Amino acid sequence: MIRRKNKFIIPVCTLLLISTIAAGQDQASSEEKAGAMIRQIYKEVSSDGSVLPDWDRIRSFFVEEAIIVLRTSREGSSQFTLEEFIQDFKNFYQSPALDSSGFKEEVLQLKSHVYHDIAFIAVVYEASILNSERPPQKGIDFWLLSLKGDTWKVVAVTNEIIRPGEELPPPFDQI
Repeated sequence: MIRRKNKFIIPVCTLLLISTIAAGQDQASSEEKAGAMIRQIYKEVSSDGSVLPDWDRIRSFFVEEAIIVLRTSREGSSQFTLEEFIQDFKNFYQSPALDSSGFKEEVLQLKSHVYHDIAFIAVVYEASILNSERPPQKGIDFWLLSLKGDTWKVVAVTNEIIRPGEELPPPFDQI
């Protein structure tokens, strides 16, 4: 009787090991896809000044009901709908401060956490007006994503700038 049980232990353990490895690979793949999508958003909102961003493409990364909270002044932040967020970017691209020189947002560091159909992405980024004498502005964005079918979608994002002379405190310095 004992010998019969042992015959099944090895195949069962092997199946458990294979399923654990596969789950780990799925997790890594899911985190890579979520992170890649977020990195793409930063590329999409950037422009060399000659061609404006494709606002429909940017819109496609978000759920229609997304909540966007951005630092809008030294003293405060503002909440935007997706359409208000896009309009705010359009207004920025038309502002004299930009002077058709272009704008770039670049991911400096990214950390993602995925659990089944939800994800949290923390990003340290740098934003700059191209050909400007003003130094680039660094900030932190926290993204919340939801898996819709096989596509990640942004459901919320919050933003904070890193003030001149400040360093990121732990655990943010580990992003």
